[in-house]
Amino acid sequence: MSLKRKSAVALSALALAAAGTAVTTTPAAAEGGCPAATLCLSEDTNYVDIDVTSKTTATNCIALGHYGETGFYNGIKSYVNNLPVMVDVYYWSDIYKAYRPESPIYSGGFSSNTTSVAFYGMRGAVCTGGGNPNKLLVS
Repeated sequence: MSLKRKSAVALSALALAAAGTAVTTTPAAAEGGCPAATLCLSEDTNYVDIDVTSKTTATNCIALGHYGETGFYNGIKSYVNNLPVMVDVYYWSDIYKAYRPESPIYSGGFSSNTTSVAFYGMRGAVCTGGGNPNKLLVS
């Protein structure tokens, strides 16, 4: 094999190795500017204006109504979960006058646009460590 061909093969291998490294980087770590070991939530799509950040993995709940421009009235529109634990999402039900469970955000999970899920976490709460907002937030 000629030196020119060997060089081309070596450069191709390097390029593929570099591309493979970029592809295997954890997507959530690069998404939305959310720091490591942090949960980031936004009322807007594409991580615009992150309204809530949390680093706790202990049993805890955050009432979303206290944050953002509208208190998450229309729900969580984008999120990144860089915590090492799952985060449970709840929405507020006027019918039951209680927080109702919605799908969780798994560790490493992210979405730049949750509009496929209507009003995800609407006027709700997020909990870590198995917290229940009906016990921790509602008196």
